[in-house]
Amino acid sequence: MRMYLLHIMLPRDLKKIHLDCSMSCADDPIPLTDEIVASRAARLAVIAENTAKKIFGFSDIVYVVGTEVPVPGGAAEELDTVEVTSPDAARKTLACHRQAFYDAGVGECWTRVIGLVVQPGVEFDHTGIIDYQSEKAQALSQVVNDYSHLVFEAHSTDYQTNQAYQQLVHDHFAILKVGPALTFAMREGLYALCAIEETLFPLEKCSRLREKMEQLMCREPNFWQKYYHGDERQLAFARVYSFSDRIRYYWPDAEINTAIDTLMDNLSVKPIPLPLLSQYLPYQFTQFREGKIAGTPESFVIAKIRDVLSVYADACNVH
Repeated sequence: MRMYLLHIMLPRDLKKIHLDCSMSCADDPIPLTDEIVASRAARLAVIAENTAKKIFGFSDIVYVVGTEVPVPGGAAEELDTVEVTSPDAARKTLACHRQAFYDAGVGECWTRVIGLVVQPGVEFDHTGIIDYQSEKAQALSQVVNDYSHLVFEAHSTDYQTNQAYQQLVHDHFAILKVGPALTFAMREGLYALCAIEETLFPLEKCSRLREKMEQLMCREPNFWQKYYHGDERQLAFARVYSFSDRIRYYWPDAEINTAIDTLMDNLSVKPIPLPLLSQYLPYQFTQFREGKIAGTPESFVIAKIRDVLSVYADACNVH
């Protein structure tokens, strides 16, 4: 499947590929050795290189290697701390992948391996965030100095502070992956608009977005059941507010999209009263008053998402 995906991805100009072969297959040991992971990554690199050359006549793909990837969407249990990748482990991962690339006949593209995934000590669970502590990652940070073409890639960087992002980049964790923080912000924006809608309209005319989402998640629990635990009150809380944001898998549902359309239509009939905007979307209230965003309900939700992205852009000096 991964080999097939490489064939269909490359024609779409996807030039940065993370070669992560850390997951064990049915008859594999758990966990896999660095050598096995690296050899499988090199096999994928061969396919990527050959496909690019066949389609474009050359390859300028850049690669990220490494397997310190947290559980998608954050940890399923409460965490107090996470272990920073050791410098020796980082060096061994790089050495194994470099050797595997040369053994597979793609050693010439090793200089296009631009990133190594590591754990710098950041994570989040359902209600908590482990903040980046630069002093604990300094030994790991210095490893980059031995590799002129490399930076670190950090996963699960959602919900960190502005200062933490800037420090991560300063410490060579220059590729910052963000996931549920974006859809978490979108949900915040949509549910804030629901509160405004319920203040302005009689219930029978409201979208009932929150109610319909809760019904859907209870009716089809596959996306959250393995992740959320506790009594009914705790589960109801997690379905909406968990930092893991498992609710994000339900937004494509047709009924939910119809409810969102109704919400947007209701709040587009006339401008949202400023006091309600201040109450439920205070940052967007300020942005609107300063002329930075339009006064449409869609603009307020998009602004919520962009507020998250802007923190990353500022840390990486991307404007």
